[in-house]
Amino acid sequence: MQWLLRKCRKCGRYTLRRDACPVCGGPVAVPHPPRFSPDNRFIKYRYELQKKLGLIPP
Repeated sequence: MQWLLRKCRKCGRYTLRRDACPVCGGPVAVPHPPRFSPDNRFIKYRYELQKKLGLIPP
């Protein structure tokens, strides 16, 4: 499934454009989180990265 909605990283507005924000020209990204799966092989690396960035307590 492909997501159509994008969110500007600069101003926070939503758009359907894929290249840049039509208002400020900033980069756009998909605002939806990745799907969760208990069988995910990369959960260990994601957890370590979140710990290193301080997003979760050590």
